[in-house]
Amino acid sequence: MFTVETDLGSITVSKSAIGKIVIEAVKRFDGKVIISNHKGKVPGIVSWIGGMDDINNMEINYGENGLDLRIFVVLRFGTSITQVANQLVDDIHEKTKETIGIEPNSVAVVVTGMISKNIARRHIEVTR
Repeated sequence: MFTVETDLGSITVSKSAIGKIVIEAVKRFDGKVIISNHKGKVPGIVSWIGGMDDINNMEINYGENGLDLRIFVVLRFGTSITQVANQLVDDIHEKTKETIGIEPNSVAVVVTGMISKNIARRHIEVTR
């Protein structure tokens, strides 16, 4: 949890709240994007139905420079890596700013693999 001071007082935001923003941004891609861990392994059945298990696979840090987010994902084969990663970074950045009033210092999406029948490992990072 971290606290942000405003003119009206302080706001405390948990990592779960930010994780929920990321999960909602990923859901907009209709199953073409799946949250994974840093090794490209997709979590169990809970994540497939949008459970909070996914938050454990995100790096959410609040330091002196502000909020830093790093999300690991696997994309379905045939999906444009550049287009989806850039759109996901923009969506997470804007929704975080809109929802909690904090502009993230950095948002990084790391594509850890492409999935068809098996996962083909990749390591492509897109940052804003």
